Amino acid sequence: MVTLLPVGRYPAKRNLCARFGLFWPTLGLWLLVCTGAYAQPCPAATAEVLINETFGTAGHVPSLNGRTAYQIATTPCPEAGQYMLVNNLLGQCFGVWHLLHEDHTPNDANGTMLIVNSSNLAGPFYQQSLAGLCSGTTYEFSVWGINLVKTGTCTNPLVPNLTIRIETETGQVLSRVDIGLMSDTNTPVWRRFSATFTTPNADEPVLVKLINQQGKEGCGNDMAIDDIQLLRCTVCPPAPVFVPEAFSPNNDAANDKLAIFVRGAVTLRTRIYDRWGTLVFNGNTAAEQWDGTYQGKPCATGYYAWELAYEVANSPRTTSTYTRTGRVLLVR
Repeated sequence: MVTLLPVGRYPAKRNLCARFGLFWPTLGLWLLVCTGAYAQPCPAATAEVLINETFGTAGHVPSLNGRTAYQIATTPCPEAGQYMLVNNLLGQCFGVWHLLHEDHTPNDANGTMLIVNSSNLAGPFYQQSLAGLCSGTTYEFSVWGINLVKTGTCTNPLVPNLTIRIETETGQVLSRVDIGLMSDTNTPVWRRFSATFTTPNADEPVLVKLINQQGKEGCGNDMAIDDIQLLRCTVCPPAPVFVPEAFSPNNDAANDKLAIFVRGAVTLRTRIYDRWGTLVFNGNTAAEQWDGTYQGKPCATGYYAWELAYEVANSPRTTSTYTRTGRVLLVR
């Protein structure tokens, strides 16, 4: 049995979309049903918020330099290709915009939102670089938006036609979600739009772009944007580990020490044991390397067991701990 619950389309200040969905028992899947949200959402229990752009509060707004090619408006109502960061819209711009008494962010005082009067040319109106992402990991990018034009106020209204595109800095497209038309409404309605993507096995930042495909000149094509988020949906995979199969500490300047490499490790602890289980080396940093001695004396030729414990950053705030074991041949 499939039970369809109310779709996620709610008035301003209601952040309920993510709490509703449908469960498909035969597939064992929870699906989010939300107007404008076409991507499978992150599991709420495991998702970690990496970016949460609320656009600040009145008097403390962020700089959008490098994030938009639009110009900041110097008048109460931005013209085409302009934006502003405000905590309300109490003047009915152009005689067609909704009145907005507050932004979307729940429980913030004088919170601001991004108001966009779209350009007459289709293209990106907001972008953000996302650095420090784990390779082979799934993320979700989302944004809340409102079509500012009230239903029936434009004879031939231009409706924002949004696309979320995630790409590498070299231009490789990782995910593209054509959200479609941000339809007009009689009252202001915040809707959530999202895209999920999996990072490639490469050490390069990715770029998220909000693109308006609507590029005509006329009445409409205006929107409010708020609460841009990046969520990590899955656990970062273990970092690649390189441990030589053998080394020869004979002072010939080649492989004299056991050099261990763990990509992206923020901590590394190395333990080496002989065949009787005696701990012959105890290193607590990546810079500490075993020279094949124990208590100042050379160890005999043979196999030695190694154990690594290391941490890898999932985000600027969290790490995962891993343990690896193996053996290495000491040759003299």
